[in-house]
Amino acid sequence: MQKNILLVLMIGLVWMACTKEQLPSGLNLKDLIKTEDTTYLISTIPTAQTRHILMEEPTGVRCPNCPDGAELMHDLKIANPGRILSVSVYSPFLNDSVPPAKYNFNTPDAEELVNFLGGDPQKPTSSINRIPTGYVTPPIPYFFSKADWATKVASELTKTTPLNLELNVIPNGTDYYLKSKVTFTESISDSLVMSVYIIEDSIIDLQEFPSSVIDLNYVHNHVLRKMVTPVSGSNFLSTMPIKEKGRVFERTFSITLPSNIVNPAHVKLLCFVHKTGASKEVIQVEEVDL
Repeated sequence: MQKNILLVLMIGLVWMACTKEQLPSGLNLKDLIKTEDTTYLISTIPTAQTRHILMEEPTGVRCPNCPDGAELMHDLKIANPGRILSVSVYSPFLNDSVPPAKYNFNTPDAEELVNFLGGDPQKPTSSINRIPTGYVTPPIPYFFSKADWATKVASELTKTTPLNLELNVIPNGTDYYLKSKVTFTESISDSLVMSVYIIEDSIIDLQEFPSSVIDLNYVHNHVLRKMVTPVSGSNFLSTMPIKEKGRVFERTFSITLPSNIVNPAHVKLLCFVHKTGASKEVIQVEEVDL
């Protein structure tokens, strides 16, 4: 009898030790973000989406030339409806938010992002699908000067994408679920990651123009408020060397809005799939309103 009791106790202790090692459902400790994932194969392949372009533009409220960059970005979007999605990255350079500014657009995420892409650059500049610039004097890995935007955008618009990306937002009390769905319309062997940004439009605040002219009612759009995922992206299907045609991957992110949001009605969630490793190229990008 004593042996049986001892055996039961030992089994119980082993069971408790094993259960302590199990991760809570949907928690990816490597990325430190809550996600729920599923993947499966389909036999009927959907029509491939038109490829979209992601432009990540370092900017600042004390950057006199940045409104010209914002205007060019607007013009490029108007000329290519629905094809260009952008993020205004208020990184530290030329971004001193002091009175009479109402808000401080500086965030650790903005600084981390520009450093990840090569350092806080001269402004206005922008990455374009994170393709290398080829600039050597000075060496700027990913941020194109404004003079090159139209040419590089035109080049990227001719490319196709091997995957479709679909997004859906579901309210969860004061929080949200972002459901993402990646469908491979062609096989791909690249290592891929997914990134999610919280961005906000229509924030009225100070902006400096040339000759130290200050506009207190400037409308700031596409402002990066938070990176939901790590700056390098969140891994998916990393154990599959080949993501075959017909492979579907679904990931649901738990989204909590940061405290710096001015108006949730003007918030969008931007999600993109990009390569990882030697190349950071963006494969597809979409955004969705809350």
